[in-house]
Amino acid sequence: MTWIDEASWTRSLRALFGEGMFAAVGARRHDDWRRDALDVMRLATADPRGWPRQVSAPGGDPYAPGPNGPFGAVTPNDFVGVFPVPRRGAEQIVVTLQGEWFQTEDIPDFPAREAELITHARGVLDRFGDGSLFFTNAVSARNDPHADMIRREGVYEGFTEHAIDCGVIALSATEVGVFWGFTTD
Repeated sequence: MTWIDEASWTRSLRALFGEGMFAAVGARRHDDWRRDALDVMRLATADPRGWPRQVSAPGGDPYAPGPNGPFGAVTPNDFVGVFPVPRRGAEQIVVTLQGEWFQTEDIPDFPAREAELITHARGVLDRFGDGSLFFTNAVSARNDPHADMIRREGVYEGFTEHAIDCGVIALSATEVGVFWGFTTD
C-alpha cells in the first residue's frame, strides 16, 4: 500500500469517475457500517478529510442528496446483495466501472490502459489502509471472492432502481467509501 494525499486522490478520482458515476466517502459513526454507507449514498455526510467527491449523473449534473439521488430507495436490508471481495478484486471492479455495462471490452484502448487504470483504482482504495474491507454487488464475488473481476461475468445484484448498477463499498475503522456506476438503459 502506498501513502495517498489529497492531490493524488483527486487525480485518481477524476481519472476513474465521470458522468453517471458516484464516488464519495464519509466517516464511520455507527456500529453498523451499513448505516454509514447509507449516509454516504444519500450524500448526507461530508468527506471527513474534506477531500472532493465525484457524484455526476448522466448528462453531467451532480446527483441530488437524499431520496432523489441514485441510492434513494436503498435500505439496510439491501446490503444482503453485496459480497466480500479482496482489495485486488475491488480495484478491478472500480476499473470495470469505466466500461458500458461494466465490462472491459467497452473501455476504449483497455489493453494499453489497464495498468494505468489499476494504478488509479489502487490509489483511490489505498485511502482506506491495511485491514480495510471491501464489498461489491458483482455476483462473481458471491460465488468466488478471489475470481478475476476484470474478466468476470456481467451479472449484478440490483442495488438501485437503475437498469444496472455495480460498485464497491470500502470500509476502514474510520471511513466508508462508495464507488459506483449506473447504466440507465
